[in-house]
Amino acid sequence: MKKISLAIAAMVLGLGTMASAQSYDGNRQLDHFTRSAFLATLGEIGATYEEIEGAPNIRIEFDNGLVADGLLMACEDQDTSTNCLGTSILVSFERPEGITDAQLADGINEYNYRQNFGRAYIDPDGEINLRMYMIADGRITMANYRNQLALFSASALKLPDYVLQ
Repeated sequence: MKKISLAIAAMVLGLGTMASAQSYDGNRQLDHFTRSAFLATLGEIGATYEEIEGAPNIRIEFDNGLVADGLLMACEDQDTSTNCLGTSILVSFERPEGITDAQLADGINEYNYRQNFGRAYIDPDGEINLRMYMIADGRITMANYRNQLALFSASALKLPDYVLQ
């Protein structure tokens, strides 16, 4: 997945055209996530996506320019994304120059304290990541699914400000 520069996180990077998906119904109750419901919900918030051939991952560009990797998880069959209980959205950011480890940690900690849609962290390879994980256990409406995805994309664009201040 392509990393986003913290300094230019809002830049539009451009993706392919959106494939067809089932129609969106905000009142529809989901007791598991399906690929078609995920794609329809992304379309509802103005996100475009590109399915990755031979992989269950979906490359997403939100309407604010944020680029992420989407993946349905906790599935009966992970390869076909069948009967999934989780949706994971991952954004990777480039480490800005001139930022110390302490400044980076402070910025990530402050982001996690102030923002509620996803958690930022430094992975074992030293990359800055931000992940949101939603579950369908107990049901979720498509409207709630849409709202959480939209709120995550808005919140994620704030991470650079926390790190660079």
